[in-house]
Amino acid sequence: MTEESSDGFYILPGDDGEEEYSLKLSYFNFPKNFVKGKKIDGSSIGDMYHVVFFKESEDSLPEIDATFEAIFIDPEEYVKTLIGTHVYGCFVKKTENSYKWFEKYLKKTKENVKFIRKEQKK
Repeated sequence: MTEESSDGFYILPGDDGEEEYSLKLSYFNFPKNFVKGKKIDGSSIGDMYHVVFFKESEDSLPEIDATFEAIFIDPEEYVKTLIGTHVYGCFVKKTENSYKWFEKYLKKTKENVKFIRKEQKK
């Protein structure tokens, strides 16, 4: 799967072991039962994306660093500029209903971090 044929991608820490700072892109499509609708708010130069960046908190868990929407000519090239920043995240092509998936993703991530923190206190 490529960026062009996918609905979005996760930006994850690289696992090549050779470079201290590397990123891996993991592409995904919405579930088959999700009605994504048509792409919206893009332009002739690129698609509009929902974006979230996570950074590592003091207790080594992810925390939201930024969320925004932007048009990208080439989101993969943009992500390459993040190497070495210790920022990870998710890019989702904006469609008529993609906000539902994106909001659910953010909520689930926050819940998971909250659960881990609670378990660590035990």
